[in-house]
Amino acid sequence: MRTEHVLNLVNAHYSKDNQKFKETIEIIVHEETLKGNQQFVNKITEAMKLKHDDGKSSNNSFSSSAVFSPSSGLVMREPTTVVSPKDKANNFDLFELFYPNIKDDSIVLSNQIQDKVSSILNEYSQKQRLIDLGLPFENRLLLCGPPGCGKTSTAYVIAKQLGLPLAYVRLDSLISSLLGQTGANLRKIFESVNGKEVVLFLDEFDAIAKARDDKHELGELKRVVNTLLQNIDMLSNDVFLIAATNHQNLLDPAVWRRFNTVLSLELPDNNMRSKFIRNKLQAFKENMPIDDIDVEKVVDYTSGLNFSEIEELLLKTLKKAVFHESKSLTTEDFAKSIIEVTLMYNNNFQNIDISKIRKLREKGLTLKSISELLNIPRTTLSDWLKKEEVENG
Repeated sequence: MRTEHVLNLVNAHYSKDNQKFKETIEIIVHEETLKGNQQFVNKITEAMKLKHDDGKSSNNSFSSSAVFSPSSGLVMREPTTVVSPKDKANNFDLFELFYPNIKDDSIVLSNQIQDKVSSILNEYSQKQRLIDLGLPFENRLLLCGPPGCGKTSTAYVIAKQLGLPLAYVRLDSLISSLLGQTGANLRKIFESVNGKEVVLFLDEFDAIAKARDDKHELGELKRVVNTLLQNIDMLSNDVFLIAATNHQNLLDPAVWRRFNTVLSLELPDNNMRSKFIRNKLQAFKENMPIDDIDVEKVVDYTSGLNFSEIEELLLKTLKKAVFHESKSLTTEDFAKSIIEVTLMYNNNFQNIDISKIRKLREKGLTLKSISELLNIPRTTLSDWLKKEEVENG
């Protein structure tokens, strides 16, 4: 059982949120059923049944065959085409199978990318209509872009919106030192999900799908690329395939033809960062006032950062405010966190590493913003950067 489920149960208990408690229990039951832990499932089911029979909480009863669908918040009958515990057990836990429990506002996409994702979801929801007309539907998606820009979150949100379980595979973890084992691992995964209504998410796709003309790669890995392509070709249309890579330039040319759509998720622009930061702050508004925060200033300070870095920065600032028993969050709190993270806690400006200032500039921060953050005149910063440039040739 995953840690987040335990935390959700504890929070639901103390907040007396019966609906949240029930939903979390049903997610646990379904995930443990998929893993084959039927004895554990039976104990939970019996415990909930006893509580219901005692008349203490009729809202907490449920059937062990129920499945919680994160996309709708409703309890539905269990899909008949889901990957079975037997499939999972036979494949040595080569992938993790679960229903993503992710909030829709936890990711911010550009308008163009969001429109395309909405189009894909709409097509899939009407796939039978397209099949009847002899038309294809999009169910092969390749996500590209730098780390921390939302590729994994996008895959999770798509699976959630489709109401399908997600089979998560880190391809870099499949590579075996034993000749032939990597290809065998791949085949086992594809055989497990083929013909099932599931989202197959291949993360770190470039670890295996590398160009076969790369002279630095072993012949074994080149044969694995062939195996990968063959298995993708044999996938049934029931499987929604999503692959993600940080290094699309390394992919074999034949890989691209296996996907209906390729989406490039880049570093968030000002509007995306603003929406992301506001969404995150709203979640803490009740416990920590945020009225003293100039969000647009924080947006300016985080220029060039990806979503993961921004979230880490927000969490660092929030935790410091809690530990210091602050009454509210301020723009200055964020500025201090940025300084600490960027300058590696080096506040001695007499011995400051100018290369870190240069990196801030390369990320897109203006000299004005850096000057405000560090409380150093812009002219001084400019002189330092010019001097470093001369010294480094």
